Amino acid sequence: MVQALPQIESRRLYRQIAELIGRYIDSGHFPPGTLLPAERELAQQLGVSRASVREALIALEVEGRVTVRVGNGVTVLDTPRASASSPDVGTGAPSYWHDVGPLEQIEARILVESENAALAARHATSADIEELEAHLASLSVEHRQLHHDQPADRRFHMKIAEMSGNQAMVHLVAALLDQRNSPVFARFEDHFVTPRLFEDANQNHKRILDAIKAGDSTAARAAMRRHLRALRQEFSRALSSAGDEVAEAQPTTSGEIET
Repeated sequence: MVQALPQIESRRLYRQIAELIGRYIDSGHFPPGTLLPAERELAQQLGVSRASVREALIALEVEGRVTVRVGNGVTVLDTPRASASSPDVGTGAPSYWHDVGPLEQIEARILVESENAALAARHATSADIEELEAHLASLSVEHRQLHHDQPADRRFHMKIAEMSGNQAMVHLVAALLDQRNSPVFARFEDHFVTPRLFEDANQNHKRILDAIKAGDSTAARAAMRRHLRALRQEFSRALSSAGDEVAEAQPTTSGEIET
């Protein structure tokens, strides 16, 4: 008999999608060595966005359940459930952060850090500016070396949060940046971070610093928003491109899964 995958409410996050697909793998509907249905088809059956499906597939890749190869599709691996590692291990974050996907993290950063930059421009001292300039110089070196681990980037954004004068903002930004240490986010960056993205980030960081140095809160807010929106746009574009290439590599199915 055939049975369509159940729809997932749009408010649910990528972890629920990954868990559902994982259950289908465990039950034998997708045996090791087979390709998962095309990403577009999964999104239609589950009633969710393609971006949410792509994040779920990356989470499954981190767990060792599938391998994602652009141009070749998503292949189910012969990995026992007990040996698959959780993508949330090692973040040091409370359990309620574990459902936060990379794109959601960036959306939250846009809201929080744009206002931090505006506040920083009002409160900046000469010592603050010198510290930001030092972080920016270190950050440029990291980017030239294509380091995905970017301590100077964290220090730059954390310093701006501290300059807001609001300790709650400092803790919130720290928690958001900690999410970049999760295995899912790291794999996300492995797939989609490019030298061009690093170069664009360098230019945007300089615009943020220039606005803060000028004491222009409006320009600082706009520069931070531009920086983080560009990051979100690049990740979304890369996800879309990867999804299209994966879909082209996979056979079209009837849209239903045999049970």
